Amino acid sequence: MQQLTARRGLTDPFVPAAALALLAVAAAALDATVLCWASVGALAGFSLSGSV
Repeated sequence: MQQLTARRGLTDPFVPAAALALLAVAAAALDATVLCWASVGALAGFSLSGSV
């Protein structure tokens, strides 16, 4: 069974993608348009960079 190390937990693509998605949803709920689009842009850049 493979152990999950701290480094793998930080570099796993699920963690930052989930955090950015939650940020986008929270910003949309708070009507923070600029922050919402910034987090959506970060998700797009993250996925296009080949990290996912």
